[in-house]
Amino acid sequence: MGERKLSDGFIRSAVAKYSDAVFRVAYQYLKNRADAEDIVQEVFFALLSRDNFESEQHLKNWLVRVAVNKSINAYKSRKVRRVSETGENISAQGEGDSLDYVLEKLPPLDREIIYLFYYEGYSAKEIGGFVKKSETAVQKRLSRARQQLKKFLEEDGQ
Repeated sequence: MGERKLSDGFIRSAVAKYSDAVFRVAYQYLKNRADAEDIVQEVFFALLSRDNFESEQHLKNWLVRVAVNKSINAYKSRKVRRVSETGENISAQGEGDSLDYVLEKLPPLDREIIYLFYYEGYSAKEIGGFVKKSETAVQKRLSRARQQLKKFLEEDGQ
């Protein structure tokens, strides 16, 4: 096995600062706690092979990008295998989770864009880099996703 490139302290600090954000990104795609936790482990395992980062923002962006890629791959793999999730019933809508319920109706990429924009505070340009779309495409997806969310909420009487 190769020599670790980043210090233990750096890795511990990155895990402490960003594991929750990486988990939330993965969960937006997979909607399954165990699968999202697996992605978190994979992302930080991938961090072990990195040399360094230009800045704290570069580190965070890299972690989010890797989480998005690994989550998309896991989502596609699960969809191809047609594995049904058990134990998590999103149709049982409670009062506190109505927004999660309508977000679940969006395609995974649109959910991710909404999450990165509103919850993580990334710009459309930054998100475009994460999801490999142009800034204009991200802005259009944001607009369409907002319209869809409004429609879903109106249909559900929210």
